[in-house]
Amino acid sequence: WVLESLLSGRRTVLVAPWKKGTFPLYAEPSETSRVVAKLQAGVLGNVRSCDGGSWCSIYGGGFDGYMQQSDLWGVYPNEKVD
Repeated sequence: WVLESLLSGRRTVLVAPWKKGTFPLYAEPSETSRVVAKLQAGVLGNVRSCDGGSWCSIYGGGFDGYMQQSDLWGVYPNEKVD
């Protein structure tokens, strides 16, 4: 069981915990966009939105940008998050 008051509606993700290395975080939802950070595998982030298959907007301690949805654990493939 989990005490209901300890639950949050905030969505979180882990950056590719099944891989090693770093993953680019882009300024816009495009691989041709400027890379604003490189996040290590296992970094925890908060989900702002996902477009339903390709990109998610995530943020956390010192980072804010877009990452490919396939590199995130915590959102389903093709899931749209508003």
